[in-house]
Amino acid sequence: MPPKGGPRKAELRACLICSVLQSTNDFLTQGCPNCEEILEMRGSAERVAECTSVTYDGMIAMIEPSESWVGRWQRIDKKMRGIYAVRVTGRPPPDVIEAIEARGGVYRPRDAVED
Repeated sequence: MPPKGGPRKAELRACLICSVLQSTNDFLTQGCPNCEEILEMRGSAERVAECTSVTYDGMIAMIEPSESWVGRWQRIDKKMRGIYAVRVTGRPPPDVIEAIEARGGVYRPRDAVED
């Protein structure tokens, strides 16, 4: 869901897995609308700090992800509607990457920088 109350960019955090933007409070109370099953951020300030970043570039308002070429390009076409970062700096903890791979997924960094 889009952030409630209109926080400024400095108050938003981006999920390191799907790049959705929300306030810290939204991540704490609701978790990530796309990745909560893996990230388990709801109720954990420490987990929110580990799995999100305040360092990101650009914003995309995604209304119909499945019909958007931008959604396909950003690999968010199967995600919930909302506000997404174009690029997010940071990496999730190793246990998150392992959980994604254990489910047959592939972790793709959101910062477009190769290790």
